[in-house]
Amino acid sequence: MNKLFLLILACICLSIYFGYLGNGFVFDDNILVENNPLIKSAHLLPNVFKTDIFEYWAGRPAYDQMYRPLQMLSYYLDYNLWGLNPAGFRLSNLLLHFFNSILVFYLIFLLFKDKFLAQGTSLLFLVHPIQISTVVYISARGDLLSLFFILSCCILFLNFLNSLDYRLYFLSIFAAFLALLCRENALILIFLLSLVFLISQQSKRQFRYLLGFGVLYIAYFSIRFIALGPGGMAVHPAYLTGISALVNFYNIILRYLLLFFWPVNLHMFHCALVINSLNFVFLCLVLAGLVLFILALLIGAKKRWVWFSLFWFLSGIIPVYFCFDAYPAAAKVLMAESWLYLPSIGFFTVFAGVCLLLKQGRIIVYACVLIFSFLVIGNSVFWRNEITFYERTAQFLSEDSFIQRNLALAYIRSGDFERARKIIQKLEKYYPDSPIINSLWGQYYLANGKAIEALSYFQRILVKSFFTNYSVSLCYSKLGDFDKAIEFSQASFSRNSFYLPNIIQLAKLYDKIGQPVLADKYIALAGELNPKDR
Repeated sequence: MNKLFLLILACICLSIYFGYLGNGFVFDDNILVENNPLIKSAHLLPNVFKTDIFEYWAGRPAYDQMYRPLQMLSYYLDYNLWGLNPAGFRLSNLLLHFFNSILVFYLIFLLFKDKFLAQGTSLLFLVHPIQISTVVYISARGDLLSLFFILSCCILFLNFLNSLDYRLYFLSIFAAFLALLCRENALILIFLLSLVFLISQQSKRQFRYLLGFGVLYIAYFSIRFIALGPGGMAVHPAYLTGISALVNFYNIILRYLLLFFWPVNLHMFHCALVINSLNFVFLCLVLAGLVLFILALLIGAKKRWVWFSLFWFLSGIIPVYFCFDAYPAAAKVLMAESWLYLPSIGFFTVFAGVCLLLKQGRIIVYACVLIFSFLVIGNSVFWRNEITFYERTAQFLSEDSFIQRNLALAYIRSGDFERARKIIQKLEKYYPDSPIINSLWGQYYLANGKAIEALSYFQRILVKSFFTNYSVSLCYSKLGDFDKAIEFSQASFSRNSFYLPNIIQLAKLYDKIGQPVLADKYIALAGELNPKDR
């Protein structure tokens, strides 16, 4: 890669994503970063190597546990550099995306020795709007880190095959291990390395070198089992199985491909209705055969980058098969744009390759890069803050979706009580007298200073979370009943000893009732959880 192209990549990356740097935390950022004591204290940091990333907040789930200690470690480094400034965390995401685009170039060039194919793939990967949800969403850091180490592993492994320098071999295994500690989708590495083997036309006997990665998998699953227990090995019970699962999986792949060609109306949570008619199978098979036939006619079976693109995309999309039916209550299948970050390399490679076969192919690629760049810049308004983020997402989901609850809470926090009230009233039609609605009305009245009304709603919730107990404590505190406030604040603390606002609440309450020793105890604990803001 020459210095000029590297400079071009850097300038494009900074220019199209600069407008996102000043945006606030959204959605899971509030849990994984803003309120997460594990990334703020060196004393608590070791916990990230033995817990699910949401465990400190919601407890340990029975399945689908996310063991991503390096993602949490990266947040710890960011926090010590930037504090809780979202721009610093997004800058780290942006740098990772930039480095990934460089690694994409190197991988494609090493495989095909085609400089223009590598440049086109790298540029399209860098600027395509489908990447926005990964690059600017701080909680998607795992996808960025995972791909960085996956690509590093493949490049190191390719260089090892060409040189038989075993230092590169062990470095590739180490990169694979780091990828696994970033996100579970790195488990497909064995397929990607096999693909690299075949595409690079290495001797078949060298497949024995994959055995080292098999040993790595055993070590990883052992570590995961020790850290998380049996639940660390379990996935959610599938409600779509057999042909039905394959049909719906194929359906969302087609929808994903449409997003690549027509990247408009982008948002984080795409959904598709569950397809129950198996007649769709025949149509899917016909379409798949037609696409492959046209590709074979236009390009020819000897174009190795065609087969690399196809099988990289299919390998990269495999993890989606185990996730798209994770929310059966919604009666829909889930499509997250960030799930395309790794498989998108396959699409961009074949897209760039087909364009470069045409007479004006390079101009087409550059025109696409320009158009996509403006689309990325234009989408920055939808990530400005949590309200604009939730409003944008809510446009594409039903009015009973969980995003409506988040939007109502965002309105409450901003003081826009009228719009919050309207959303809660809509949700109440779908979930009458449910814990969700009672909690929303409680938060609504508490923010309005009506502690008695808020308390009446919180008391209807039979099984109270740490956050509900904390909210009840705030109600009693406003009513001047400090003993009751302490009782519920302690109940909250027993459920979650890391929730900083509740610990500060306990310190204030004990100070009010004249127990400075206990007040100092919780002040000290708050300092341990958040040492930068003692």
